[in-house]
Amino acid sequence: MYNVTRVVHFDDNADSSDRAEYIEKTRLAVKDLRIPCHLVSPTLPGVINGGELLVHLQLPVTDGAAEVVGTLDDALDAAGVSRIDGVQYHPSPGQSRAGVPRSVYRALLLRVAPGTTEATVERFEQDLLRMPRYIPSIGAWRLNRVEKSVGPVEWTHVWEQEFTDRASLMGQYLEHPIHWSVVDRWFDPECPEAVVLDRVCHTFCAIGDNVIR
Repeated sequence: MYNVTRVVHFDDNADSSDRAEYIEKTRLAVKDLRIPCHLVSPTLPGVINGGELLVHLQLPVTDGAAEVVGTLDDALDAAGVSRIDGVQYHPSPGQSRAGVPRSVYRALLLRVAPGTTEATVERFEQDLLRMPRYIPSIGAWRLNRVEKSVGPVEWTHVWEQEFTDRASLMGQYLEHPIHWSVVDRWFDPECPEAVVLDRVCHTFCAIGDNVIR
């Protein structure tokens, strides 16, 4: 499988009708790609540097991916868009918690500082993957290193989760001790252990079907 994610940021002066028209055209363009598993959804309030539209494709094979991605990016490149952030990667198997409903998909795009030792990167990744153990509202999760990055930031990782609801993401997740006492030190520039550079892309949207499988 080969995953493609795009986060669309609209110009500030784009009005609601222009945005709605763009989103509908994007949905039709993605439908024409005939990718069985895909997501085109406006982001929800509370994103941080997370744009206004989240597009996610799961291609069954890598063969032909370049053509699909090129068609997608051509469709997304339109008036009213200020920039697009994106990642492409071969996903690791998603992990999930049985019996937990999932209504919100969240992706965190981040960049680890160049020159960070492999051992340090692995400790950082392990701390991220510890979070679902303590946060029951995370119904599914997946962490991957990025193979190709799009946009002004050279993203290195994509950290995906599916939550029971938006309130749990904004509350239980962001305010949990595992977040602010363990994970945040990797992101805080005032902490000696910080490895994450630049501003992260914290984006999420409503889903009607599971994205992480």
